[in-house]
Amino acid sequence: MATRSLRPKEDTMLDGWESMPERAPSVLREDKPNVARTLALIGFFLLAVGAIAMIAPAARWSYIIGPNWGLVFATTGLALILFHAFADYEVQFRRLYGFFAIVLLLGGLILRVIPVRGAPMGAWFLPYGIPVLGLSYLLILAVLRHETDVFWHTLFLRLMGAVGAVMLLAGVGVGLARADFVPGEGIVLILTGTFFVAGFIGMQGVGSDTGYYAGLALGFFAIGVFLLAGLRSLTARDYFIPSGLTLMAASLVHFALALGICADHPFVVLTRRELAGFFYSPIAYFVLFVSTIVAGILFYLVVVDILMSALEGFAIPEPIVARYLGNAIPVIIQMLVVPVVTMRLVSEEKRSGTLEMLLTAPVNETSVVLSKFLACWIFWMISWLPYFLFLVGLRVVGGAEFDYRPLLSFGLALAATGGGFIAMGLFFSSITRNQIIAAVLTFVGMMVHLSLFMFQGVFDGGSVWREIFTYASFFDLWRSYLQGNFAPRFLIFHLSAMVFFLFLTVKVLEARKWK
Repeated sequence: MATRSLRPKEDTMLDGWESMPERAPSVLREDKPNVARTLALIGFFLLAVGAIAMIAPAARWSYIIGPNWGLVFATTGLALILFHAFADYEVQFRRLYGFFAIVLLLGGLILRVIPVRGAPMGAWFLPYGIPVLGLSYLLILAVLRHETDVFWHTLFLRLMGAVGAVMLLAGVGVGLARADFVPGEGIVLILTGTFFVAGFIGMQGVGSDTGYYAGLALGFFAIGVFLLAGLRSLTARDYFIPSGLTLMAASLVHFALALGICADHPFVVLTRRELAGFFYSPIAYFVLFVSTIVAGILFYLVVVDILMSALEGFAIPEPIVARYLGNAIPVIIQMLVVPVVTMRLVSEEKRSGTLEMLLTAPVNETSVVLSKFLACWIFWMISWLPYFLFLVGLRVVGGAEFDYRPLLSFGLALAATGGGFIAMGLFFSSITRNQIIAAVLTFVGMMVHLSLFMFQGVFDGGSVWREIFTYASFFDLWRSYLQGNFAPRFLIFHLSAMVFFLFLTVKVLEARKWK
């Protein structure tokens, strides 16, 4: 009798199973940027809706959207299209955006020479040509970011460099011959040409001989412009302010750019690294976007104020720039911008462990602190650029001059107070590993600084403490310099605060040797 353990084996589902033969690995396919393409489709729709809304009043069409909202829709659509241009790497999109970039580039240049009925030649260049050139510049950068074909890559690079060189030469050359050219179209040409030349050099790649020699040429060009502008200021009456001073300041910026490209000193290399780190993160673009929006709102309010005053039959007293920048809105924005741009300077290095590796290089703590401070200070000053560009638009489109000289003193006040702000934020970033804590401490420091203005009313008019608070308040300094009252002694406190916080930051980094 058979036992249960010896019963016959039953058939199962795995009977006759054989393993599959070996095959080659599966083909890996890259993910398509479908989100970017969807946003681009939405962007084209918004651009079309906005363009029709802006054209409708001129064509006497009835449209449900006004021209102001049309501008908002068109701008949003362009932003979405640019996002797709930078995100999509497919060759057909590269070629399409490259074609649009060349068309826009040629269109912007044509607007400079095209005659306009009832207006001087090129009257459409500043209001329409410069934005077109700016859009072309962004599209060229997007194409170069993904372009692998040598022919097309070289073509776009040379176009960018040639257009930038022409605009620089035109802005400087005509500006040296005509004093009235620099405050309007001249400074716009110089700034736009600088962006094109900087893009040409930056897209060359690390260690490129072309970028190095282009930087050298830019440096010699800056030295020549500085000498010619200085000589012209000495020999021509009423040329130094603003034309001569503007050209000399632009030449100093170009020389600093050339020095950052060509020099291999550790301090220069560290500064270049820190400054590039801002633009490798979304912080820079967020700050610039917010600055542009705020500057646009302030500019709109000032223009409305000017128009309403003209309708009522009286003029706004000079300086107009005091109404534009001498209010609380830029102060409130800087209360947030300074902590954002300084919170990661040292705290992120500590958190990620790269600070120790950095300090093992042949650099000392002073070079590290000063390079981080200078890079952040440069970026903070760049974030004020939209405010000044809107004033250039007021001068060009309005067709009437205004008192721009208080901007010169205000620029010095910004440089001094900004140095104190950035040094304070750098110090708070050096005492913690947490970026949020560093940002909160910097915000509290900014609030304490602002309180010097807010609590002045507690003291009597002739009180010594009221005088001290006024002397140390950055808001009082801004408003006073915007009125054209330039007194260097009021900068001493802010420059001293800058030196003090930089000294403390160096000592904080040196304290690691005491452990």
